[in-house]
Amino acid sequence: MKNKASSKATIIILLIAILLIGGYITGKAVFSEKKLFVSQFILNQFDAEYENSNEETVLCLLGEKTLEGWRVTNTYKPRIINTSINSMEYESCGSDPSYTNVIGFWHNHNGGLCELSDSDMFAFGGDYYKYGIEVAVVQCDSNRMGIYTKDIINAEGYTFEQDSLKYEII
Repeated sequence: MKNKASSKATIIILLIAILLIGGYITGKAVFSEKKLFVSQFILNQFDAEYENSNEETVLCLLGEKTLEGWRVTNTYKPRIINTSINSMEYESCGSDPSYTNVIGFWHNHNGGLCELSDSDMFAFGGDYYKYGIEVAVVQCDSNRMGIYTKDIINAEGYTFEQDSLKYEII
């Protein structure tokens, strides 16, 4: 009898370990709130773009998905087709085949809200499904950003500023 109980306990422990390891490897295990990890260099790029642009502009975010969220390692500016003070048309960050590690995009709303507009959400949804882009960042003031994922946008009853992810300087 003792041997049978010990075998059951061993099997349960092994199943839990397999699930945790599988969740860690696939990035689906959630141990804490997801964050966007950025260096001071990248934050300086965001601020420079924000401060030096009277019109809406965009940066594509290069990096990697981690267990804790997303790590931004670099940026690049896509080809902007048309821009104005409150709208922009540009080539999707995921459409350039020379960049395989695009995780999201950053854009500005100078003097606006740190939230995605309807057209931003539409573009983000298309990029998410077509290219796997998972993060959208909106900067609305110096050092003030809204950071969103598809899960946040799809959540019922969310508010942009309240449900924005946090960022951490690395």
